[in-house]
Amino acid sequence: MNRRQQGGFTLIELLIGMTLLGFIVVAVAGGLRIGIAGTDRVTTRAAQLDEIRGVHSFLRERLEAARPIRWTDERGRSVIAFDGRQDRLAFVSDMPAFPDIGGLYKLVVVRVGANLVLKRELTEGRVSGFDTANAASDVIVRDIGALRFSYFGSPDARSKPAWSDTWQGARGLPELIRIEISAGGSVQRMWPAIVVAPRLGEQPR
Repeated sequence: MNRRQQGGFTLIELLIGMTLLGFIVVAVAGGLRIGIAGTDRVTTRAAQLDEIRGVHSFLRERLEAARPIRWTDERGRSVIAFDGRQDRLAFVSDMPAFPDIGGLYKLVVVRVGANLVLKRELTEGRVSGFDTANAASDVIVRDIGALRFSYFGSPDARSKPAWSDTWQGARGLPELIRIEISAGGSVQRMWPAIVVAPRLGEQPR
């Protein structure tokens, strides 16, 4: 019986086969890693979009329900209960009963460190000012880069409607409130600006 009639593979054939098998395993493993990474990116992006929608929805609901309550400021003037600044927004609005007591609250939205924070205090609307010393605080979203508010309207009867970085001591609520949030360093998110129109006009005196 000569060598050609013997069964089995030669050493060279085995080496070639094992090399090809190794290439196939590497290719399959690489494809799996790419697929898993792609799935993780999609999942992360979906979670980020859900977070953005949740934050926007919460802020929109609270600002749309802003109450045009009037109180007397430290100068003795009758002003609207609204203190709008470029980096901080304080107003009075209704809050749902869950998870706390429902009712009228003084609310302050501000950036604390790298977090967007809501400070809240139950009120009857009679005591003026937005002192947050005794207010409860909740983190709305973590790891933001910057926070900016701007306001559109006529702060007094002599002014034409325009965008401004502040809204303080005005005769009424602004017509529009714009909130701009930028992403923090560790989480890449695209935060579209949100523009809200308070629903309630000035209440009767």
